[in-house]
Amino acid sequence: MNKLVGVGGIYVPSESVNALERQINQLCVAAGFPPGEEFKWSPRREDWMFHGLTARPRTEFSLQVLRASVERGVAAAITISDTASKHPRNCRSHEEFSIQLLIERIEWLAANRGRDVVVVFDRPGGAQADEENFLADCLEVIQSGTPYLRPERIALNALSTSSHFVRLLQTADLVTGCVTAYVGGEPRFSPELMAVIRPMLATNGDRVGGIGIKIHPDFWYANLYHWLFGDTHLWRGNIGHPFPLPSHPYRRTPNER
Repeated sequence: MNKLVGVGGIYVPSESVNALERQINQLCVAAGFPPGEEFKWSPRREDWMFHGLTARPRTEFSLQVLRASVERGVAAAITISDTASKHPRNCRSHEEFSIQLLIERIEWLAANRGRDVVVVFDRPGGAQADEENFLADCLEVIQSGTPYLRPERIALNALSTSSHFVRLLQTADLVTGCVTAYVGGEPRFSPELMAVIRPMLATNGDRVGGIGIKIHPDFWYANLYHWLFGDTHLWRGNIGHPFPLPSHPYRRTPNER
């Protein structure tokens, strides 16, 4: 595949925030994480997790975190953009476009649950000016909306903190990284975790494509909704087109165009 940009988040019901944060932290303690060390889908070489939690123990730890999240009613949405494709003119990058797509799905998920939500972003690396610009861009989307949607259920602010301090943000990283890798064809670790993540993905009926998972451009990657996530139809308005779509790439398998 071409290079992909993946952006994602998890929805945690307010009544589960405290209990799940504490539960995941206890899983980290049991796994041997030193204080202040975070877990990720793809830890850096300087992270404790890179050398301290490997092979099967890392997979088992990740499964425990994901199962705890499922039990606490967590839902997830991930948006992925092919960086070789075009993005809308109102976006300066595929990253910005993916964030817009994600905010649309957060709004849909919140409305579907009948809840108002506060979005907490992982603080981006770099200078303080980079963080402020990132938050300003997110706030503009939340307040002004996208070409297709104006958020009503998302609080009109943009909060950020370092993922080092919040286990739930680390969980969002784990989910987003795993799903993006899975879509990109990573065969060793992501399929086993995806079996637990799949029930977390936001759905409309039994459909995840375009709801919990959005892969841009749809016309190129739509069949992956079928092969990877089990969708039976591609929906356009009220019309469902049965998968696999013979005129689209990946019509025979998810591994060949």
